[in-house]
Amino acid sequence: MARLEEQFGAFVRHHRKRLNLTQPQLAEKIDRQLNAIKNIESGKKGTTFETIDRLAQALEVDPRDLFGGGDFAARSDRDDSLVDIIKLLSPLSEPELAAIKVLVEAGLKLRRT
Repeated sequence: MARLEEQFGAFVRHHRKRLNLTQPQLAEKIDRQLNAIKNIESGKKGTTFETIDRLAQALEVDPRDLFGGGDFAARSDRDDSLVDIIKLLSPLSEPELAAIKVLVEAGLKLRRT
């Protein structure tokens, strides 16, 4: 079961990579130490509301987007497959993600019929 800190960290990493930022660049943007970003993304440590706000601004998202959304909201009481998927996809390039999106959409289209 993914802990809340791990889920939050996966969403931070996803949005950081979406903007093509390195961990050191994100740390600089939010005026935090590199180890703080590493600890957040790995889920080793939680963070403060102030840091969440800074992360959201730097990552150009609403703070709630760092906790997922809808049925995929981060919760400590569930095994979160979305977090596992985000961990797998985070290192991929934009073209690779676009190709996977096509595959996922095709698979979902089959599910609906």
